[in-house]
Amino acid sequence: MVAAKAHMGAGVRLCQAFFVFVLLAMLGYALMTNPSDFTYDFSLVHSFVVVALASVCLWMFQKRASLARTFGIATAVTFMVLSAFDMFVCGGFEAAALQVGPETVASFLCAEYAAAAMVVTYLAVSPRARSVLSVELDRAPIATSGHSFDVPLKQRVRTWVFWRDLAMYFIVFSFMGHWAEMLFCYNIHLGVFMGDVDFSEKMLWHQWLFPYCAEGVAVVLIAVLLTPVKQALLKLFGGRVLPAVALSVLVTAVVCTTIDFTCGMICNQNYEVWDYRALPFNFMGQVCLQNSTVYTVAATLILWVFYPLMDSGLRRMPRAASDGLFFALLGMYAFSALLHFMYVGSAGLVVGAFEM
Repeated sequence: MVAAKAHMGAGVRLCQAFFVFVLLAMLGYALMTNPSDFTYDFSLVHSFVVVALASVCLWMFQKRASLARTFGIATAVTFMVLSAFDMFVCGGFEAAALQVGPETVASFLCAEYAAAAMVVTYLAVSPRARSVLSVELDRAPIATSGHSFDVPLKQRVRTWVFWRDLAMYFIVFSFMGHWAEMLFCYNIHLGVFMGDVDFSEKMLWHQWLFPYCAEGVAVVLIAVLLTPVKQALLKLFGGRVLPAVALSVLVTAVVCTTIDFTCGMICNQNYEVWDYRALPFNFMGQVCLQNSTVYTVAATLILWVFYPLMDSGLRRMPRAASDGLFFALLGMYAFSALLHFMYVGSAGLVVGAFEM
C-alpha cells in the first residue's frame, strides 16, 4: 500500500486535485452566498449534485478503487453538462456576470471545461490510471442478518461503521426534521393543532433544505440512548412488544420533554424561537403538553419502526455502496450547512444565518 501511494503519478494526483478544487469551490460558494439571496431553483440541484459526486470521487481515489476511473469520467462529464445548463439555459451566466463581470465568468468556464476534459481523457486512456486505480471495493454487506444494536454498544463504538451510521442518521433526519416541522406547522394552520403560524418565516417555508440539527441530534440520541433501553425492556418483558412499547413511550416522553426544555432555556430565553405561553399545559412557555405529545409519538415511531428499518437496510447494503452514500450525504450536508449557518459578507464577517 505504501509503494502504491508513492507511485501514484502526477496525472492521477492532478485528477484528484481537480475534484478537490471543485468541491472546495462549491463549499466556498456556499460560504460566500447570503442565504436570503439564494434561490431554490436549478442552481440548488446543480450544487448538491456537484458536491455529492465530488465527495464520492475523492473517496474512491483515496481507496484506489478501480471504479474510480469510470465514476470519475462520468462525474467530470456531469459537471460540464450541469454547468452549461445552469449558465446558458437557467440564466446563471448573466447573474454571475453582474457580480464579477462577463470576462471573468467566461474565463472560469473555459478553465473548468478544459480541466474536466483533461480529466476525462486521462482517466480513459492512461495506463498509469488503470494500474493505480485497480482495487476492488468491498461489495459484501456488513451483516447478512440482524441489526447493529444486536451487538453491545461498547463494542460498536470502536467501529467506523457505528460512527458513519450515526452521522448518516444525523444528516438525513436534520433535513427530514425540517420537513416534519413544515407539516406540523401546516396542520396548525389547518386547525388540527393549536398555535399560530408565521408564513413569512423564510427559514421554514422557503429555505426547505435548511438542516434542523436538533432533530438530527434527537435521532442520534435515540440510537445511542433509547435503543439500549428498548432492548432492555424487551428482555424484561420476555420479548413481548406491547408492554415494552407502552413503557418506552413514558421514558421517551420524559427524554423528549427534558431535551426540549433544556434547549429552550439555553437558546430561547427571550422566546425568540418559540413561545408556548398561550398554549394550555405549558411550563415556562418552553414546553407544552401538545408539542411534547407530538415529539413523543414521532420519537417512538423512529425508535420502533424507522430506525430499525434504516439500520437493517444499511447493514444489508454492499459495504462500498453504504460508504459511498455516506460521503455523498456528507458533501450535501456540508454545502447546506455552510450556506445556511454562515455567511462571509463584504466586510469579511462570519454571520449566523439566523441573523439574516
